Amino acid sequence: MEAIDAVITWVDGSDPDYQMRYDKYLSGRSDIKKQYLQSNEITFCIGSILKYAPFVRKIFIVTDGQSPNLEKIKKFAPLDKVNIVDHKEIFNGAEGFLPTFNVRSIDAVLYKINGLSEKFIYFNDDMFLIKKSSPEEWFVENKAVLRGNWSQTYNTQPLKKISNMIKSALKIRPSYNAAQSKAANIAGFEREYFRSYHSGRPQLKSVIKSFYDKNPKVLEKQLKYKFRDAKQYMPYSLCWHLLIKEDKYIAASKSRLVEIEKIRNYSPKKLKEVLSELDRNKEVKLLNIQDLNYASEDTSMVFKSWFYNKLTN
Repeated sequence: MEAIDAVITWVDGSDPDYQMRYDKYLSGRSDIKKQYLQSNEITFCIGSILKYAPFVRKIFIVTDGQSPNLEKIKKFAPLDKVNIVDHKEIFNGAEGFLPTFNVRSIDAVLYKINGLSEKFIYFNDDMFLIKKSSPEEWFVENKAVLRGNWSQTYNTQPLKKISNMIKSALKIRPSYNAAQSKAANIAGFEREYFRSYHSGRPQLKSVIKSFYDKNPKVLEKQLKYKFRDAKQYMPYSLCWHLLIKEDKYIAASKSRLVEIEKIRNYSPKKLKEVLSELDRNKEVKLLNIQDLNYASEDTSMVFKSWFYNKLTN
């Protein structure tokens, strides 16, 4: 079987050294917010890949001079597959853009990880596998399995264009979907974009590398932003649209994925009910819980206890 790797981007925003560097480049503005902190979700992300996707050859953790606490994982799984990758490695030849605090810049150069396989799956640390997965759920021969649906691009919707401009002017967090739409435009899709959801994203390294080799200015412009900016595109989405353009994809539905977007609104009882239903539903294999650090301590413990029990049994 051809090798498949996993890549996870991660940062601990509570690290004082990280906060100091962050504040320095914000010109004195202190806006380290709770959304930049973490609840050690990466433990469960890595653990879920080790348990439910044993076909994954290596797991690369991309970070900025940090290392996650993986002591709990050591208790039930060997960590010989886990590799820590520093930003300096993937920004080789582009060191002038470091330090960066912008995942959209970091994502653009993940393909430069030393030893990364041609086929790889990109995860954020809040994306989890909850049941056994197979290689064919991510790649079928030389094609990537893309979970999403087609939507109208922002450049054809005046109200969304205006909204995006206002967000940019007010320095509001740039739109996730608008960045996907921009990626589609760069790849040559003017009216529709393939909108993804929050689950692992299969990529083909050669497709990304080939595009940037031919369009170095696109990459250079993307990397210059130290913080997320509305002028940026979503790098993994650019890869997806290039895959679609080259007919190297298979479209899949969202049916295997459950997303919990506002965990702060979940009581412990409500979350228990949702997780119990996930255990009963054999079709759902992917889970995303955004901003777990916003949950109450009791609600957070419900999730962690449930997941730790799954990983150790």
